[in-house]
Amino acid sequence: MSRLQFFWISWPPVLRALAAQVAAFLLLLVLVRVLPGRMPFWIWPLLQGLLAAALAAAWGLGPWWGLFQVLLPFALAWQLGNPVPGWIYPTLLFGLLLVFGGGILTRVPLYNSGPAAWEHLLALIPEGEKLQMVDLGAGLGGPLAFLARHRPHSQFLGVEASPLVWLIAWLRTMPLRRNCRIIPGSLWRLDLQRFDIVFAFLSPAPMPALWAKALKEMRPGTLLVSHSFEVPGVQPEHRIPVPGRSGACLLLHRMPTPTSK
Repeated sequence: MSRLQFFWISWPPVLRALAAQVAAFLLLLVLVRVLPGRMPFWIWPLLQGLLAAALAAAWGLGPWWGLFQVLLPFALAWQLGNPVPGWIYPTLLFGLLLVFGGGILTRVPLYNSGPAAWEHLLALIPEGEKLQMVDLGAGLGGPLAFLARHRPHSQFLGVEASPLVWLIAWLRTMPLRRNCRIIPGSLWRLDLQRFDIVFAFLSPAPMPALWAKALKEMRPGTLLVSHSFEVPGVQPEHRIPVPGRSGACLLLHRMPTPTSK
């Protein structure tokens, strides 16, 4: 893979989706010169959307992004005929940044694990043990709140990059401050050396980098637990199915002991 290709696929999906819309619009400007001039208005946003969807698929974006690409030009066309107050757009943008801002550059959307996954995590922590666990991308704090209540002797830390999501998780875990904390910030800046269990429910994109970070910082014998997303080319020690969604599972990776040369 060339450096340019690596740089391109490392872009957050939202930026690649917007780039597809821009490229589709430029292509449409070229097509305007060869297509009949008197076509129904709806043809133009349809062509824009289909071109953008095709580019999105070619650039590795999933089917939901294709649907987004098709619908976006129609939404913009509707807005042209139905103007809204100017303050709506900055407010929406600000709200989206508060909720999803942490995932734009990290390529980690907001995923919430369910109680079934929490129960399996609980089973990894023997009752009475004084372990330290971190949730990378703590979301709304559900897993940590559950674990902190059921394993009061262990210490739990969550790190969350999106401001509003962090605030909700922080408020949710306030009664559990004795053994549970939620901090704002990037998971990449957190040293994993002191943790016995590292839990992550991220996305496929950051898994290679997370694995490299874990190998560098985590102690031999400690556990990296990934919810559903595999480390490419690495076989987990154990795979625990999680009911409720097709393919959902906990992937357990035990940190290896360095081999002497």
